[in-house]
Amino acid sequence: MKSAWAFSVAASLLPCVVPVSARADSGEVLETIVVTGSRIGYRDLLDTPAVSITRPGDFLMLSLTLVNDTRNEQARESEIYATLQKMLARAGKRFELVYGESFTTRINESNVRIPLSKDEKRPDVEYVELFVRTALAGQPGRAAELTLALRDFVKNAERVGRTEIDVGDEPALSLARPERFRYELIDAIAKDAAAMRTLLGSGCEMTIEGLSSRIEWQRVSVSELLLYIPYTMEISRCGVATATQ
Repeated sequence: MKSAWAFSVAASLLPCVVPVSARADSGEVLETIVVTGSRIGYRDLLDTPAVSITRPGDFLMLSLTLVNDTRNEQARESEIYATLQKMLARAGKRFELVYGESFTTRINESNVRIPLSKDEKRPDVEYVELFVRTALAGQPGRAAELTLALRDFVKNAERVGRTEIDVGDEPALSLARPERFRYELIDAIAKDAAAMRTLLGSGCEMTIEGLSSRIEWQRVSVSELLLYIPYTMEISRCGVATATQ
């Protein structure tokens, strides 16, 4: 009897490169995803595949909005950027300022004049949304401690002129280069398929599709992410005798 165990991997065994649209002046590649919002619920978990891995995020982040309503536009912008400069000076090596929605750019002395937005209802108001972040360093249990440290950093930040800082309620989580976990996930999927084949018998035909898909993620705690590849496994012909010639 000839058993069939096919993996539809297509290009999944080729190196997968995260698309990068630009680079920060500091040379940091824009490949750090930002995860905000609530943690995954039971209903959401039902939509994820059977095999996944849980990993701590690389950074814990707190969202900030710097707002300024100084009448003079040039003075208004100068006060916002001066506030950013003072925050950078206090950040040291423990904290970093970054901006961007899904992918982030680190702010430094060379690119501190990041784009500002205008309030549509109040033409004399400008603002900028960004994050302050600190490394989790593989220690998800320190999330509460680090969140307090982030809030203290913002609380003690020096505001210049009429600049105010609004702080987000819940910390966000970020992960650098999520595709670095691709082969760890594929290995886990392969081991699961091998165990399934052992239990069901070598005569079963098994096909796995979707391994060329990008890694997806869900937040499972304040400091951890559930990572998975949205694959599907099809099992057929178990117990069906193969005709011999």
